[in-house]
Amino acid sequence: MDRLTDDFRPIPSYELYGEAQAWPTPDLIHVESISARSRLHNWEIKPHRHTGLFQLLWLREGHARCLLDDEQVRLAAGSVVLVPRHSVHGFQFSGGAEGLVMTLAYPLLTRAGGELARQVMAMNAPQVCEPPALLQDDGIAALLPSLAIEFDARREHRGLILESLAVAALASLLRLSAQGAGSVTAGRASEHLTRFLAEIEQRFREHLPLAHYAAHVGISAAHLNALCRAQTGRSALEMIHARLALEARRELVYTAMTIREVSDALGFGDPAYFTRFFRRATGVSPREFRQRTDGPSAPV
Repeated sequence: MDRLTDDFRPIPSYELYGEAQAWPTPDLIHVESISARSRLHNWEIKPHRHTGLFQLLWLREGHARCLLDDEQVRLAAGSVVLVPRHSVHGFQFSGGAEGLVMTLAYPLLTRAGGELARQVMAMNAPQVCEPPALLQDDGIAALLPSLAIEFDARREHRGLILESLAVAALASLLRLSAQGAGSVTAGRASEHLTRFLAEIEQRFREHLPLAHYAAHVGISAAHLNALCRAQTGRSALEMIHARLALEARRELVYTAMTIREVSDALGFGDPAYFTRFFRRATGVSPREFRQRTDGPSAPV
């Protein structure tokens, strides 16, 4: 795979990219232009991740190469990228690229409540919304610039307005993203699924039995399994395993941990068992996957 750079391992984790200090604002939201930070780094934001932050990037002008976990995507002007916590992401922008990056602390998203909070908490991989889809909703084109204006203005009721704009923009984008993926769900089934996904995100390293997840959601294991197959085409256990495999791929590509260390970090204990699991999930061994993706040349 064509990497953005080769010198960024292990994966750095930031509050905001390139900053070591604590969260720089009393707000639970931070907004800045793409150029404000990327021009300081020669228009390249090397792959990194955030622990407790959700990011939205809107590329208003220019183009970019975007690395999202182990996938590389080309972004055209008008694209929006949604990046949940822990996701590895990096960007190489064309010179003079413009747009905005909105960073939200997860407590703000939790406070929003309802379906939006459940969807965001359950999101474990980045999503890209392309310009053709965005053209379906003229309101998004107005909401995103308004965020930057309100953030910089420091006027009365700024916090309330910022949070309202952020929630409205995120809800609109999630709606479009769901429509584009053909995965619109409704009612209690949607609520159960998002609760299940959120619990996977919190507990996938613990290798808990399916009965735990079903109890957390408030339904039987058989009901949870049937719901997952109806909504996603995969069993509940397959969804748990998919999250484990995603994290394994991240660690193999972006860190210099040995395969034994990756196995331990993901709760397997036995590297041989981890290797069998990874081969079933991806079709190749961890060693082969690391070699194919030009991962770190760590001892295995």
